[in-house]
Amino acid sequence: MAEAQEFMRKVAARFRRIARRSAIRAWSRANRAVVARRRRFPVLRRLVDPELLRLETLAPRREVTVYRGRQVISTFSERATPWHLSAVAADHVVRALDQAGVEYFATHAPYTRVSRWAVRRKDLPALVKVLKDELGELGFYYALEGIERGSQLVLRGLTSRELEAVRSFTLFQYVRCSETGRLFGPPEGCDVAVWDEDEDGNLRSPDRDSIIQQIGAASAPELVERPRWDGRLERRLAASEHDAFSIEFPVDAVYLWVDDSDPRWREKREAVRLSLGMEPSPASTDESVAAHRFRDRGELRASMRSLEMYAPWIRNIYLVTDEQRPDWLDSEHGRVQVVDHRDIFADPRVLPSYNSHAISSQIHRIPGLADHYLLMNDDVMFNRPVTPYSFFTSTGQLRVNFSRSRRPDIPRESQTSLELARSNSAALLERDHGHRASSLFGHVPVPQSKDVALELEQRYGEEIRRTVASPFRAETDVVINSWLHLYTALFTGRAVRANIRFGYFNIGNTAVRQKMDRLEFVRKFQVICLNDVPPPGGEQEADPEWLAHWLQRVYPIRAPFEIEDEGPVARGA
Repeated sequence: MAEAQEFMRKVAARFRRIARRSAIRAWSRANRAVVARRRRFPVLRRLVDPELLRLETLAPRREVTVYRGRQVISTFSERATPWHLSAVAADHVVRALDQAGVEYFATHAPYTRVSRWAVRRKDLPALVKVLKDELGELGFYYALEGIERGSQLVLRGLTSRELEAVRSFTLFQYVRCSETGRLFGPPEGCDVAVWDEDEDGNLRSPDRDSIIQQIGAASAPELVERPRWDGRLERRLAASEHDAFSIEFPVDAVYLWVDDSDPRWREKREAVRLSLGMEPSPASTDESVAAHRFRDRGELRASMRSLEMYAPWIRNIYLVTDEQRPDWLDSEHGRVQVVDHRDIFADPRVLPSYNSHAISSQIHRIPGLADHYLLMNDDVMFNRPVTPYSFFTSTGQLRVNFSRSRRPDIPRESQTSLELARSNSAALLERDHGHRASSLFGHVPVPQSKDVALELEQRYGEEIRRTVASPFRAETDVVINSWLHLYTALFTGRAVRANIRFGYFNIGNTAVRQKMDRLEFVRKFQVICLNDVPPPGGEQEADPEWLAHWLQRVYPIRAPFEIEDEGPVARGA
């Protein structure tokens, strides 16, 4: 009997959830219809909040819209990205705090996207008044934690009950990206944590999210300033500096890039092939010289845009090339530094090189490169906000992501040049560490550490020199930056396994392209890799322009280091 009652209770709860979701969807559809047709049918204006209509008229780039079923006021922005919107919200709140004369300090870790400020409860009424005066007309909202009313206009203030009960709240604007059409809301705001005094006068955090959760009453908090991810200074507790779980070191990004459409580069490559007695590239079927490995269809530009959108905390971006430069890159801007192969190869006599194993083995020699950096392929894109904590631990360990695939255990004569290089590397690792390296790595930005790179240079000097001496991939190559670097770090305690959510897409497959056209599916991944594999059996590629248009659709926001033009992401278009 008890089991039957429990079963019926679960069934009833499930039906209530379904009914609630259905009601929310119906209400949302009705609200969207009202908002969309109110200008055509003025009578519908009666169903729109008058305060929202008034705010809409205060600025030309505002609209009444619907967010999760509710009517809200939103602002249009050309630069609506998660990190930028959170920074703008934080700047507005800091100005309000300063104007109110309220003492505050940051309680979030360095390189955190959403700022979290601590204030005393006794200062809350003064802060709420200033927020209403300064941010109310800008269309800011409160999202109150633990209070059912949810988001509400800052203009309407907080009730006395809310002032007494609220533990923390988010301040944010609804912002519509004019490039992508996406509507951003509470996740791109700024948090305020309300600290209470106990009977002894100690300040206590409302939760466990703060680096420091209690401050003694004996003395006033000692405050210092530190740079935010974008260089702006933020006030924090001196005692929170050098926390064991905080990343305080810079991280750079390094891209390896080549443009196969450059006739001068192609001629130079063919001259090297002929001097080695190799057949011309068009007749070759070896994967090391297949045309699809080199062609540029706008991936680099889109990848760098994705970095600015979702990982702008990267300190410097280095672009390693062979006497090339993208025609859309502003060389005067300084955010992207172009590094020629001649500047980093220990032995320039081996140049030119078309061997990615060789080129990547030299990147730790880039002048000024941070001790921690990400090695980027141009077909890898950031797709959701990430932080340095996604790729490194606070002590500098690398966070290594593996795929579900494993290195094939097949005879060497059946292996490709890439598989042979992996096998060579795995043999060295097993010899030196006693462990078999079998799992392949995820197609994500590859975390690197200079101390590991320098150690590999000493330990495997002969193998690396042999790899660097080969201008094209060879059977004797080793894979330095992924297999030797990451597995050595793992085997020696300088790396840990990670599980970033990434998606791998073979864009030569028509079915995969159809799936990618559903952006809601793609957006669930933090990182994506667009592998430009040609159709099987020598078939003609369907819609060669698809990738360029897809990249423009997903990453349309121009980076600050791009030369202004009207073309899409694709080079020269």
